[in-house]
Amino acid sequence: MSATVPPSGVPSLKWTAAVGAGAFGLFLFGALVIEPALQRLIEPDAAPAEPRAKGQVVIGDPVVAGRYVSASSDKLSPMAIQVEGGVLTIEGAGRLTATPHRLVGADQKADAGRTFAEVMGAPVAAQIEIRRVVTDEDSRLCAGQAVGWLALAVRRDGFLLMPVRQGPPPGALASEDRLCAVRDFNR
Repeated sequence: MSATVPPSGVPSLKWTAAVGAGAFGLFLFGALVIEPALQRLIEPDAAPAEPRAKGQVVIGDPVVAGRYVSASSDKLSPMAIQVEGGVLTIEGAGRLTATPHRLVGADQKADAGRTFAEVMGAPVAAQIEIRRVVTDEDSRLCAGQAVGWLALAVRRDGFLLMPVRQGPPPGALASEDRLCAVRDFNR
């Protein structure tokens, strides 16, 4: 017996059952073999994390908390900072209280002409956290000017901090003179 369509054009019951069984078999093969294999390729959750170079800006959820000191790459005067939630206390100076504002990609504009990646030295794929400063109690981060915004690029072992003078948030409409020197902090 053959499962071919008879010359009359009307498929037989055997032919319909064979096509249905074949389609069901292909469905099961895709659901039980192909889909799990594709899922393992897309999200390798059991794969060990690759080692990162020290100081590499990461994309993810590292939390900024604790005591940090100026990195050896920081050309400005040495500084230590204590971070607890939204409060940044600068040792030997004042403190800042900041609240989250938004997250931007490092490829977006920090001022009218430059991106966050160019200004902060962060990779283009990095995520920059913009925080609005609620109070600036003599922080001395912007050469004596009041700080209105903070831009943070977080690493596993520290962060890059760019204070921005008061005014609108950093972005394409901000002028270059509102961006203060970028500071590099390590644990």
